[in-house]
Amino acid sequence: MHGDPGIGKTALAETALDRFTTGIRVERTVGVESEMELPYAGLHQLTAGMLDRAAGLPAPQRDALETALGLRTGAAPSPFLIGAAVLGLLTEVAAERPICCLIDDAQWLDDASRQALAFSARRLGSEGVVLIFVMRTVDTTFRGLPGLAVPGLNTDDARTLLNQVLPGRIDARVRDRLLAEAGGNPLALHELPSALSPTEIAGGYTVAGNTTLTSRIEKSLLDQLSGLPESARRVLLVAAADPTGDSSLLRLAVRALSLGPDAIDEAEHSGALTVGTRVGFRHPLVRSAIYRAASPPDRRRAHAALAEATPVELDPDRRAWHRGHAAVEPDEGIAEVLEESAVRARGRGGVAAAAAFLERAAALTPGPVDRARRLLAAAQAKLDAGAPEAAELLLSVLPADALDPLGSAQVALLRAQVDFARHRSPRVVREILAAADRPDVPDAGFVRTAHYEALFMAQFTLGRKRSDPGDGDVPYRDLSRAVFDATDADSTHPVDLLLRGQALIGLGKRAEAIPLLRRSVTGLLDAPAPLIPTRSAGLDCNAAIETWDVDAMRTLSDRHVELARADGQLTVLPLVLSFAGAARLVQGRLAEAELIADEIDVIKDAIGHPFRRTHRLLTAAWRGNAPAVSRLAGELRQDVAAGDRVTPTIANFAEAILANGVGDSEDALRVGRGELDQIHLLTYSSRILAELIEAAVRVGDRATADRALAELTALTEPVGGDWALGMLAAGRALTDDPAGAEAHHREAIDRYRRGGLAVYEGRARLAYGEWLRRRRRRIDARGELRTAHELLSGRGAAAFAARAHRELEATGETARSRLVDPGDALTVQEANVARLVADGLSNREIAARLFLSVRTVEYHLRKVFLKRGVRSRRDLADALRAEGTAQP
Repeated sequence: MHGDPGIGKTALAETALDRFTTGIRVERTVGVESEMELPYAGLHQLTAGMLDRAAGLPAPQRDALETALGLRTGAAPSPFLIGAAVLGLLTEVAAERPICCLIDDAQWLDDASRQALAFSARRLGSEGVVLIFVMRTVDTTFRGLPGLAVPGLNTDDARTLLNQVLPGRIDARVRDRLLAEAGGNPLALHELPSALSPTEIAGGYTVAGNTTLTSRIEKSLLDQLSGLPESARRVLLVAAADPTGDSSLLRLAVRALSLGPDAIDEAEHSGALTVGTRVGFRHPLVRSAIYRAASPPDRRRAHAALAEATPVELDPDRRAWHRGHAAVEPDEGIAEVLEESAVRARGRGGVAAAAAFLERAAALTPGPVDRARRLLAAAQAKLDAGAPEAAELLLSVLPADALDPLGSAQVALLRAQVDFARHRSPRVVREILAAADRPDVPDAGFVRTAHYEALFMAQFTLGRKRSDPGDGDVPYRDLSRAVFDATDADSTHPVDLLLRGQALIGLGKRAEAIPLLRRSVTGLLDAPAPLIPTRSAGLDCNAAIETWDVDAMRTLSDRHVELARADGQLTVLPLVLSFAGAARLVQGRLAEAELIADEIDVIKDAIGHPFRRTHRLLTAAWRGNAPAVSRLAGELRQDVAAGDRVTPTIANFAEAILANGVGDSEDALRVGRGELDQIHLLTYSSRILAELIEAAVRVGDRATADRALAELTALTEPVGGDWALGMLAAGRALTDDPAGAEAHHREAIDRYRRGGLAVYEGRARLAYGEWLRRRRRRIDARGELRTAHELLSGRGAAAFAARAHRELEATGETARSRLVDPGDALTVQEANVARLVADGLSNREIAARLFLSVRTVEYHLRKVFLKRGVRSRRDLADALRAEGTAQP
């Protein structure tokens, strides 16, 4: 629910809830402006009465929630993992009776609470849970949720309300002016007249300047409190500065100000405040108006009293926060306490809170060296929290002369990262190289990190480039040369080997790169702990692709997926999932790959992540889903960034797979031919060579086929292995003379079978069967085509299976298709649940994987059982395997 302050949002929500209080449980929390930077403060207030049900949550969610709320120590959890935990917690509570949570003034919730609650809202299904967010405007965090805009009163209703507020005679011009100024805002109609004198009501009312309506309402509310004694106004300010609403804390703080209980009574008698079990204000605007109108010294005194009243052993961070706001002069003791709170806040996943603590700590730091260090840490935290503009502002006031050489280099790297986050400018690569190449920075770890960041940005966001288009960009070849020259040739560190190998590929020296990359992959796999943070994953998986090592690619990507899931790193998870899905596609495990595509889409919908749907596109291509390929490829090409060559290449690769699957060789040749010029730069371009060879041979373009085969030979022979050499053998089988072709066909089949690449084996058998049939060896052809059809249909490669079916019919045999069209189609969510059940996961594990509640999983599973006519999980797994939608 959204609308202007005073428009009646809270009253409308409360009125609705009053009708159902006997049937549902209601929990409330209110966002408070002064608490926006304390992590999970709003969530803690909302869930405090439910935490006894946390024992029923999956262990990762329970641990993450308790860590976020400061109930245990552990690694920093993501707000999205907390969101899944909150959803589960609410579901546990709703098992007894439905629950409604009213979150008022949601625009002032702390960032971590906002993200977690918005995530929960997007995953609601059949749990019996309602979340109502009341806010002024809908920002990106809540965008896309069902909404209700609360408008102002119409003219007649506004006039009726005004007549109730001013029942006597009123000058018509004053009435019309009040109605116009209020704009249908009920609170304005109620409060603005109270600021008018009898003379003004009689006809002397004039407009008060250009102040906003909200400001005028706040002024009216404050004017009504102006007659209170100073002691009562100080009580109101303390209450406004304390977002907990703890009445005992208010009394302790009032005592710290040397005020008596009568001051609280006077404040309560004003009507602005109620003091019971909790402290509450008549209207949220009263709280914000009191706090904003107070002078800085008065605010500091209020925070000092609250700091004194807050037990350090119970809430050290809130006490530190109040102490920080109470201080006016630099104080290293307070700065140290704030820095400690920043560490704890980050440990609970409150990155934005950590940045706020560090920023205040820096402001109170007397020494320039420590101030610079804390400002740098605050700027890094701001960037990590998704606020690059705020990070840039902190860097602009950082005392650069107080930094040592390493600190200066770290600032330069951070400036480049901020610039990249704000503008996606290619010049940041040059800035990162400059930071890494400073001769006075001997820190090998920093240099390694900087070079990795440069290559990562160039490959995964900017795209590799062969020439300098201007605007300060570094040509990819120059970047590769710089990284190669700066990396220790004698180092055996896996990341150094990775950097040198990737640099050599950028220099066009793939044969020299492969041994380094292979050693790097081995070192990364053998390392006891991940050497590449999951947030920067990618170059390691690319190294496995460059060495055609699908098993290593799957292992590395699965590790990152596991870590990202455990930490709730949902902004990173789509990328590492796409690598894991690519490994499944190569292995022909299309059902698993499709499940991964579904999970990526779930994350995109849940958090609004802009990750491109490349994996969904490739999965659709192998499935033979032409409408989906056309739609998704079109979306990718429309959304491609300047200089990005990777995304169009993936679109071309997918279209080539589909075209060859349906037998449209002309189209496969069209989309594949353009990739020949960048084979040595882009990984997916190298994989498209097999599609290009097949299409060129079928249309009789021998020159293109020979060129593509030469490129494939140069790529695969130095690498070796069943995947690479199997693809090379398949290409040679299509281009060689009849005397040599048959041996190549058999070699491709054998290598793909040994490598566990089922769909590629099916395609190799299809090509061999087609070759045999053209030579009138029908009996031999039937055996290959029959096996090809079984492999391809069993794995769900529908278009290639249909090709095998047609070829088999041409030999005089009819195949029974394993691809069925069930009468009751499963929804995407039902299919996801069904596949995970077939994989042996429990309902609780499925809920954690799909970010659903257990109750919603149970709901979907009941529908799946009905649609498939089964009664057990084992029967369901058997049914899915029979359909070809679960992996053998």
